[in-house]
Amino acid sequence: MRSEFNDPTAAKSTKPAYTRPNVANGPDEELASLVASAQELLRWEDALGGSGFPAVELRRATSALEPEADTGAPAIVPDSHTRLQTLASEAAECTRCELHRSRTKSVFARGTPDTNLVFVGEGPGFHEDQQGLPFVGRAGQLLDRMIAAMGYDREGVYICNVVKCRPPENRTPLPTEAVACAHFLVPQLEAVSPKVIVALGRCAAENLRCVPPSGKWRGIWGEWRGIPVMPTYHPAFLLRSPQFKKPVWEDLQEVLRKLNRQV
Repeated sequence: MRSEFNDPTAAKSTKPAYTRPNVANGPDEELASLVASAQELLRWEDALGGSGFPAVELRRATSALEPEADTGAPAIVPDSHTRLQTLASEAAECTRCELHRSRTKSVFARGTPDTNLVFVGEGPGFHEDQQGLPFVGRAGQLLDRMIAAMGYDREGVYICNVVKCRPPENRTPLPTEAVACAHFLVPQLEAVSPKVIVALGRCAAENLRCVPPSGKWRGIWGEWRGIPVMPTYHPAFLLRSPQFKKPVWEDLQEVLRKLNRQV
């Protein structure tokens, strides 16, 4: 916006510009000089069509630098359901990695966020990709039986995956894909804020950073941002190797003890 105060082509006023009188050295003389200066400034502003000092505009200009007054009203924070719905909508349109190119549907979660227990798998399979829900195939049916054995309803826990789109041929998600999808997994777990997380498979446990890079990992308590994590075998592995169901049940019993629930 051009102003007559900095535009050399603007028409010049015939009235004299404001000039501050010389300030005397003595305190009384300096005060008198300041009063005279202020009076001259007001007369000059009146000649330009002003109406006094611009207090409102000055306040607006300085308010951005000053802290907001505490009104006592709490800040508006979206609840967990709203936050998760927003994340799910974003995941449905996500193009952060190459997995989106072959997806039928993004697979965000199933169950309730109002729970103390979360299960995290590695990624959707064929049936999950078709329905847009995690753990709905044969591995999901086994997981449902495991959840029931723990005394929970099928929809009484929260279930999600490290990645929200199906990897080709159901392969393990690549590190770059897992990192891209952490944009959803991290706030997802923060919104639910469970008391315990069960990591289904080494991939989930590694991406939650709760297991050592090598050596024994199953059945050893870890932690994700202060939340206890129990790593155990994935239900798909148990379908191929049912002899490992017993150690998985032992892991889930440890989870129940951590939650102070009857085993």
